[in-house]
Amino acid sequence: MLTPLYPAEAKGSRESLLDCIAGMAASDLMDLQADFVDIFDRGRSTSLNLFEHIHGDSRDRGQAMVDLLAQYQEIGLNLQTNELPDYLPIYLEYASILDPVAARAALEEIVHLVAHITAALERRESPWVAVTAAICHLAGASDWRSLIAQETQPETQSSITDATDAQHASTHNDWTPEGLDAVWAEEPVNFLGTCGAQQQVPFAQPIQFIPHVTQPEPTGA
Repeated sequence: MLTPLYPAEAKGSRESLLDCIAGMAASDLMDLQADFVDIFDRGRSTSLNLFEHIHGDSRDRGQAMVDLLAQYQEIGLNLQTNELPDYLPIYLEYASILDPVAARAALEEIVHLVAHITAALERRESPWVAVTAAICHLAGASDWRSLIAQETQPETQSSITDATDAQHASTHNDWTPEGLDAVWAEEPVNFLGTCGAQQQVPFAQPIQFIPHVTQPEPTGA
């Protein structure tokens, strides 16, 4: 597993990135792969699929992906069938093709999402925090914590829905077994309206017995 490093802003983005790369170069490939999966595929707060942080599993995510894919195709970036357009490395590849002004604007569109990923990586003491903090720096947000702090200000608090607050609370430590259970807990299934709006236990249904009619046995000739 990679050795945790200091936050990117403690030494500067360039120095922190170089330390992160040096740590990767000195690590076993299998350990790097296991660490990557553990960090980015375990829990929504560190997911590299950007729309996961906005739409979750709702239907809106599908349309957002279609729109983003069309945006890529306009500049000649065609993805493979198994690639999701909201995957952060692919979005960064898209930004790298643009001219500097357009690339900066593209990064500014996602910087709030990357700031939250950076905060989650810092909570997990992951060296990958140097990479996402550098992305924030390129987008003009050297202090990514200030972006998150702005969302909690009284004047902006009213714009945050209860559902969003609940999602942030549930994903704070969503890489733990308890957090994973809470995030992926499924709603109870309501079969044919047998559960009331305020009732979690199905209504008792009477059992009806239908008498079986015995057919007369055929008589011999």
